Amino acid sequence: MATHDNKPADFEERVSYVHSATTKDIDEYAEAKSPKGLEEGALAEGGALDVFSREAFALYIQYGAVGVIFGMIPVLNYPIFNIYLNLEGYQTASYLVLTRIGWSFKVIFGLLSDCVTIYGYRRKSWILIGWTIAMICLSVLAFLPFGEPFCNRAKTKYCREALEQVPAAELQYFNVDAPNNGTFFILLSMFIAFGYVLAASASDAMVVEYAQREPEAIRGRIQTAVYVVRTLTGILAYLVIAFGLNGPNYAGSFSFELSPNAPYGICLVPCVLAVLSTLFLLVEKKTEPLSFTQWWGTFWESLQSRVMWQICLFRFLSNFFNSVTTTAGLPMTTYWAGVEPLNDALFNIFGNMLYAGILAIVGKWGLNWNWRWTIAAGTLGVVVIDSFVVYMIIWDVVRNQWFYTGVALAENVPYGLRFIVATYMAVEIADKGNEGAIYGLVTTVSSLAGPFASIFYKYVNSFFKVRQNDIKSDTLEVRWDVSYVHMISYGCKVASLFWLFLLPPQKAEIQALKARGGKSKLAGVILVSSFVVCVSFTVTTSIMSIFPLTKCYRIAGGNGVLDPKTGKCPLK
Repeated sequence: MATHDNKPADFEERVSYVHSATTKDIDEYAEAKSPKGLEEGALAEGGALDVFSREAFALYIQYGAVGVIFGMIPVLNYPIFNIYLNLEGYQTASYLVLTRIGWSFKVIFGLLSDCVTIYGYRRKSWILIGWTIAMICLSVLAFLPFGEPFCNRAKTKYCREALEQVPAAELQYFNVDAPNNGTFFILLSMFIAFGYVLAASASDAMVVEYAQREPEAIRGRIQTAVYVVRTLTGILAYLVIAFGLNGPNYAGSFSFELSPNAPYGICLVPCVLAVLSTLFLLVEKKTEPLSFTQWWGTFWESLQSRVMWQICLFRFLSNFFNSVTTTAGLPMTTYWAGVEPLNDALFNIFGNMLYAGILAIVGKWGLNWNWRWTIAAGTLGVVVIDSFVVYMIIWDVVRNQWFYTGVALAENVPYGLRFIVATYMAVEIADKGNEGAIYGLVTTVSSLAGPFASIFYKYVNSFFKVRQNDIKSDTLEVRWDVSYVHMISYGCKVASLFWLFLLPPQKAEIQALKARGGKSKLAGVILVSSFVVCVSFTVTTSIMSIFPLTKCYRIAGGNGVLDPKTGKCPLK
């Protein structure tokens, strides 16, 4: 792997990623050096945080709680919403978007924690509010019945057949209204996401403050530590899926199973622990309220800077192309690869461990790796491996759940690299007083790309035969259509590498660009306007895909076929 130059260097010796270093260049950004008295290139005073201190463990509990819920809510998509309720592929894709849409509002949550103090606290108060919202929604979902499954697998063997091929005598075991019953649960899951992301955003701002106190050589260590904790605690979610949601009605092999409500009750426990941690362990000094005018002045200056809009442009374009996948994924997993929830959960556990391992490796040995080469190598490697496995499944060369899920673990490598690099960049850009908003914006742009990509590929896939019943039929035409949508997906992932020229190779180049990259009011206006438009469009179209009256429209991922009698989406 190509590495970035590790030699100690002041900014006078560093090279901007855009221009070659010259004496004139050096003079232009020499002022960006860390002020005297700061430790070896640290960006703020205070010294590096001891990763085994009480302050650090308070952060670990916050990120551990986020890890459980962030891990649990999305993975319920497969056993509950895909199998139990039989939602279509475009609807389950929207579920994933809506349960993660809160991340698209991190900049707003960051603004609140930067500007609005409650009883003198900027971060702790908003952390408590966020966890309270999540607990209320989880409590409702823990006790509200889901209804009967789409197909009672304990009583009929025709669950894998297209509905029109099921004998009339067996239709009594089918609940055709089950897909419509998921709407309320999806919406509450979205509000859970808003709650815990609000808490996570305020926690992120604290992490930025700690990270900026670290010397340049180890800057990124505390970020890596908290995200390793978040990833590892997410394993609990997969254990619940593996051993609790692997019964008959989840297409599993166990004779026992938890109710669909049980996972939501389990998520309440870390919420309570996070609240107690915030009250008794988390360390934050009381601060004076910061006026919105003062905050906006600083934030607006940051938005106009080249380093901000260039990195945001890279994050959005690169992640948009890399996030283009296919709605055929879950139906293929169920009906062609025959993946049981147990197997799916076990390999998600291994995936989380691999993801955490990648973060740990980067935090230990890769803090100075060249980010461009790192992302390129990871992305290309996964495309080669994943495409081989997928086409073996599509064309019935090998249809084995262990083969399918095992090789798919490789996808965690580029995702881990892209994620941790984004957090490193955000720390370098953030200024004092706007840590939450800047960190939120950089990571939000990345998070927003996924939902926007989802809209794109759901629309494209709506022209192909890749629905649940299509996959069940397994005809030659269906196989070709599934092949085509995967070709589109892999082509987009390779295209994501084109935008690497916008990415500074390392921390030093970011600081150089920040110091002398210039400002543009037009770029700031475009950045804000694009953000608002993208969030609005993403939320609207994703919500459309889960409501019976609008879910058939192509913009929502449907097939565009209206009821000829009513001119509206067919309700059955």
